[in-house]
Amino acid sequence: MTTIVAKYSCGALRLATMVMAAGLSACNGGGVTASAPLVPTGGGNGGGTTVTASPYILYASNYVVFPNGQVNGSFLASVQGGNVYAGSSTPNVIYGNYSAAASTINATQFYNIQYQWTVAGGNALDFAFVSVLTPGSGQTFTALTPADISQAGKLLIQMGNTYTQSDNPSGSGGSANVFTVVLNNDTSVKQDGSGATAICSFNQTLVTIGRNAATGTASPLGVYNYEIPLSSFTTCSKGSITMLQSTGVTSIAVKITGDQNTAIKPGDLNTIAVGYVGFTL
Repeated sequence: MTTIVAKYSCGALRLATMVMAAGLSACNGGGVTASAPLVPTGGGNGGGTTVTASPYILYASNYVVFPNGQVNGSFLASVQGGNVYAGSSTPNVIYGNYSAAASTINATQFYNIQYQWTVAGGNALDFAFVSVLTPGSGQTFTALTPADISQAGKLLIQMGNTYTQSDNPSGSGGSANVFTVVLNNDTSVKQDGSGATAICSFNQTLVTIGRNAATGTASPLGVYNYEIPLSSFTTCSKGSITMLQSTGVTSIAVKITGDQNTAIKPGDLNTIAVGYVGFTL
């Protein structure tokens, strides 16, 4: 697996060693447009001196666009105060040629961004991602405090590929049907893996909903709620899931990788949509 460290809008991505940054931008039309929603401010760890860990954690729900543009390389955040980033491996995956407008995010309560593959699937080095930082980290964080998941047993996440044929009438898309979910404990401001001791992932096959088998014009996959046992996160580039449970999580990323999606064709459009994220027993 490779970590991304780009924190900039279209075309300014630089790579490093495992999933993270790159500001979500509005790139080529249809992009994020500020409509002056409530701006999350983040907050730290609350006012108490001691906190009892809970298995029930609301990590992210609903997303708001910053009304005055980019903040710390990001264009939006969860209402829990964690910046949202996105990016891709260029030039084989074109980053952000469409992203949801603020009004759409408010209506659907999930964020989605579209990517286009210029090559066929099959290569792990070809990827796209959306990453949500830990709650309460604020928009101008200098370091990240991990969310305590020591008591949790499962990740709850709403996600999907929302491509429809109308997005690409003359071509194809929606063939990415495996999302790789990555849990990370990197505390560094650069999110380049330098502050990470554990990075673990799980490949989730997406549920097919709403497909019109005859025409393929309906959303081939759509957004669905997944419950993933933490014990499933056994592929680790650093550390282990046990270490993540003891140290906490600073980011949760959702990726499309070429090696897990061999059906991708050159020119294919696929989206990553992410909504509610939480933990439970």
